[in-house]
Amino acid sequence: MAASSSTNPKNPNPNNYENYAETMTKTKNFAAIVNNDGNATMQTMENVIDPIPIKPVEIVDGEHVVEWREEKVDRMNIIEKLQYVVVGKFSYGWPELEELRTQIPLQCGIKGDCCIDLFRNRRFLMRFERFEDYLQMMAKTAHYIKSRDGGMYQMRPLLYNTRFKIDEETTVAMAWISFPNLLPTFFMKNSLFSLASAVGKPLQLDMATINKTRPNCARVKVIVDLAANLPKVVNMKITYEKSEVSRIFKVQIQYDVLPKYCTRCKLQCHNEEGCKILHPELRVVHAEKNDKGNSSEIQAA
Repeated sequence: MAASSSTNPKNPNPNNYENYAETMTKTKNFAAIVNNDGNATMQTMENVIDPIPIKPVEIVDGEHVVEWREEKVDRMNIIEKLQYVVVGKFSYGWPELEELRTQIPLQCGIKGDCCIDLFRNRRFLMRFERFEDYLQMMAKTAHYIKSRDGGMYQMRPLLYNTRFKIDEETTVAMAWISFPNLLPTFFMKNSLFSLASAVGKPLQLDMATINKTRPNCARVKVIVDLAANLPKVVNMKITYEKSEVSRIFKVQIQYDVLPKYCTRCKLQCHNEEGCKILHPELRVVHAEKNDKGNSSEIQAA
């Protein structure tokens, strides 16, 4: 007897969602891809990632709902080649798109393929093929793109993720953290990445840590949530297997330079203390400084 189309692996029935998902899902380790530190290429990731089955539409309180689990959404991000994406935000004008596609890789030191397209509302989506280029773009808080006509345009790079909102700037950013006075025993990459996971997603070690030329301090670049309560200490517990006796080390975490984020304005670059909306008096101080600068320019003239 011939098998029905709903159970035949060569002819799965998309309307039977359980069988369709089982047929279409490959036995690959998705966690290994999500936690990859960037050494894999886009093509490698695309070949091993599980496909996403079609989801049924449900009626909840009279409204149509398609529900996804966060893990599935993360997989979509990889399938759509969005894991190495930066959003470039221009606040004061920008060159033509075709010129940006030429000038951004040239002036920002991008070595691999880079796809640049208009996102929306003064923002451009930049997809990088190489993990190193992704890090290179985020190495500065702002890039100044010079156009062919001599104009200079400020572009601030913002990390893209599945929770990105177009009407407010993301709270996630890259930052270097340090572990001062950590024993050289624990300078191996997996050990440092484990410690750094207390802060956020670890990305890379700095060259001094890799080359063991600074044995008194290890540094890791991580993706941090600027709105989170970031820890200053992580406990490392060492247990002796035979005696089951444990000892705990308190490992200090130092944040080298954390980008500022204002929860009132939903913007990076300043915090609540420097917010001119929360503190209108700061506008007066800024205006006075500008006036003094103009006066000195007039006197000099």
